[in-house]
Amino acid sequence: MAGYFCSQCRTLIPPNRTRCPRCGGLSEAGAPPRTGPELDRTAPGLFPYTPRAGQLDIVTAIKDALSRGQHLVMESGTGTGKTVCALTGALEYARDRRKKIIYLTRTNSQSDQVMRELFSISGKEEVCGLPILGRGKSCLLMRSLREKESISPGAMSRMCEDMKRRAMRREVGGCPHYADLLACKDSRFLHFVRENNPTADEFDQFCQKSGACPYEARKLIMSEVDVLVLPYVHMLSPDIRKSLFERLELAADDFVVIVDEAHNLIDAAREEESFALWASELDGVEAETRQYGKAWLAKGVDVNRFTTVLRDIIQDAANEQCRGALEARLGRRFLEGRLREELELSDEELDDLTTNLHNLGDMILEKRLKDGDNPVSASLKLATTLEDWFAASDARFMKAVSASGGGGLIASCLEPRTTLEFLRQCNGVVHMSGTLQPLRQYVDVLDLPRGTVMKIFPSPFPPENRLVIYADDVNPGMREMRANPGMKRLIEDRIIQLCNSTTRNTMVFFRSYRMLSSMRPRLEEGINRRLFWERSGSWGFADAIQDFKNGRNGVFFTVMGGKVAEGLDFPGEELNLAIIVGLPYPPPSLVSDELRARYDKKYGFGKGWDYTSLAPALRKTQQAIGRLIRMETDRGAAVILDSRASRYREQLGARASADPVREVRSFFSRNAMPASGYSR
Repeated sequence: MAGYFCSQCRTLIPPNRTRCPRCGGLSEAGAPPRTGPELDRTAPGLFPYTPRAGQLDIVTAIKDALSRGQHLVMESGTGTGKTVCALTGALEYARDRRKKIIYLTRTNSQSDQVMRELFSISGKEEVCGLPILGRGKSCLLMRSLREKESISPGAMSRMCEDMKRRAMRREVGGCPHYADLLACKDSRFLHFVRENNPTADEFDQFCQKSGACPYEARKLIMSEVDVLVLPYVHMLSPDIRKSLFERLELAADDFVVIVDEAHNLIDAAREEESFALWASELDGVEAETRQYGKAWLAKGVDVNRFTTVLRDIIQDAANEQCRGALEARLGRRFLEGRLREELELSDEELDDLTTNLHNLGDMILEKRLKDGDNPVSASLKLATTLEDWFAASDARFMKAVSASGGGGLIASCLEPRTTLEFLRQCNGVVHMSGTLQPLRQYVDVLDLPRGTVMKIFPSPFPPENRLVIYADDVNPGMREMRANPGMKRLIEDRIIQLCNSTTRNTMVFFRSYRMLSSMRPRLEEGINRRLFWERSGSWGFADAIQDFKNGRNGVFFTVMGGKVAEGLDFPGEELNLAIIVGLPYPPPSLVSDELRARYDKKYGFGKGWDYTSLAPALRKTQQAIGRLIRMETDRGAAVILDSRASRYREQLGARASADPVREVRSFFSRNAMPASGYSR
């Protein structure tokens, strides 16, 4: 199958991809045809397919929780069809109450599955949804900017509004795509959405053919759809959420929320509120001074003196306090104290300095907008970061200095109250994932309301189609491998023997890229099959995955918690054997140590380890195992090369094996069932 050229920058887009790897533009090829199970008009309610065992129980549980205004936290195993069940339950509850459904996904690509299921449901009753993308991914002009990653959402918005005003006045410098949008009727876009329930790419392609801006077209019609599919950030960012809700004119009782892949929500919320200040960023502030002239921030302190002092403080702290480590914890008011001392300023004068820097950044931004330059101001970014740093409390943040990248200050959010307060106040939320246990940990850490319902819905697939075993003679823990130099070679031998025992597609999951890289030479030498390797940040990832899926004698080496272990499907013969090299306990860090101590104090001794180390490790392991069985007729074997799995064999559904190679061969020697069924 030939590739297609990007309509924006003319870069060749590989087969089976719709977006350009360079600029994010859309391929000239149309979207692939939709495939899936047949519509069953006799199925109860809005459920679009012949229901599997347990699926209607999930729909009922969702409707019951929403009707009582409760939170439902549920783990829904592979094959339960959590996406279609959640949509069906929420729509059946919301349709008579005129409520909108907000469906949150971790990534934009995960919205495609939601829209496919909504398309099926619309075959029984007219419902429609719209996947929402941010301006940077959806605006045709923004996608063409080389420096778009460095443009803040606020600056991007100001630039967009300025170009829209010029377009409406037919002035030079107006946005041509907005002008084309104004020439179209809103009903054209709404009709397309109601008829097709398009994926994000399909909607963008429709708008692009008209020359109209997809971002602005979404804004025009979003209030008219039943389901909005949003990335987490649209709810976690107070500014984006406020803007969205004002446009939709939504009050607290006007919507219900579905959180998909909910096990990612806590970390996403912490990441949203965390921030850093790197010494290297000060170069941009000094460059602006050279371009726009010298500016005074306080008595005796101009911009250059301030950046010089700030850089010295960061780098001295990195050299003196890290002492060979990557990070070191800082005192509560370390930065404020050092700045006051070095610049001879009072607290009030330091606040004034930050305000003056912010005003300077605003002036630079306005000038760049007026001159048609990219709306980026390093001075404004520095001022905003300093304001956030000074306001960050010890109750919610841990402050540290990093020796990486020339030195930096990091404020890590421990308790993301600001971004999650929205969910706690909602009347009716469905939190769901295929790997959410222990459910109590999720409820505790999010501080969900009393009366939150917790349920586990197991996979309906035949248990005999899956083999999960662990080897009790190897332990790839860092401490054990340091104590036993021969352990690494023994693990490599086990991987080689297992890979050479079958010709079925195999995936080897390591706990880290470092371990994968260290074992690669022996594995390449010893395995007599076609090998694929995931590299951190590799552009060739999508093509390698597609080659692996299309073949039938490949071994793909990857990491747990990476791009493969969550979110990609390998139905049928695309993946049959998973080899898991070590339980992926998170590496120790200042943040995890602090969280562990806090959880021990708040929830009881030992809960810190369970919540910060054990639960994430088991979830990642289960996600890797879950790649095997995506349809009811799939058959797959997983081998965990870690004796520590014996402690958690019940959670993992695993048993010990003295001879994993023999058991794998025996499992695959049984007659395989014909490939059929569907994956949800």
